[in-house]
Amino acid sequence: MIAFKLLFLEVVLVLLGFLLMLALQRGKDKTPLVGGLINKQKLNKDFTSLPSLKKLLELEVLARKDGSGIEYDSLIGIWKFVSVWKQGTDEQDSISSSLLRLFSASLELRKYQTNNELHRFDVSNSIQFGVLKIRFFGSGELEGPQPLLLFYFECIELRLGESVLFSRSIEIQGKNKRPFFALIRLDESEKWLAARGRGGGLALWLKQSSHS
Repeated sequence: MIAFKLLFLEVVLVLLGFLLMLALQRGKDKTPLVGGLINKQKLNKDFTSLPSLKKLLELEVLARKDGSGIEYDSLIGIWKFVSVWKQGTDEQDSISSSLLRLFSASLELRKYQTNNELHRFDVSNSIQFGVLKIRFFGSGELEGPQPLLLFYFECIELRLGESVLFSRSIEIQGKNKRPFFALIRLDESEKWLAARGRGGGLALWLKQSSHS
């Protein structure tokens, strides 16, 4: 875990260095570097139909008791982070939620390439700032009746557009130490997904449409 934190810190420092470089290059440009990104992250009409925290907690109780009914195929796609609540709080973590939207944080689930393992995913988690992108990728699978999306990352990379600037393997943790999401509810139209992470935080995603 310590090695992972040091690796993440190293990548963040590299990212900050490139952000500084871009900021200096844009010194004469009156258009803010962040401004365009924020405009792209404005809440659209889909946000008005998202469930409240109270509703999510009610759904969580039902999911733990009877299962969420979420199936493998319905999770395939790109899920954009919308909101995060810390465990034991009634208010949204507005700072974390805003940062997740600003940096286009997303969770992508694809069908695993090996046909023999029908319920496994290729998993990637990423944040993006303009043309800069940090991406963790690995594998995951569904377990249990709720179910849990149990996953691990095996590589991290930093990209500038289509170019890979930095790439490194990550030591895969033992199964009992791996991160997971306890899936709570996927709405009937498959527009939003709610789950609780291993650390106790509650997360809400919106599915990215194919034309986005």
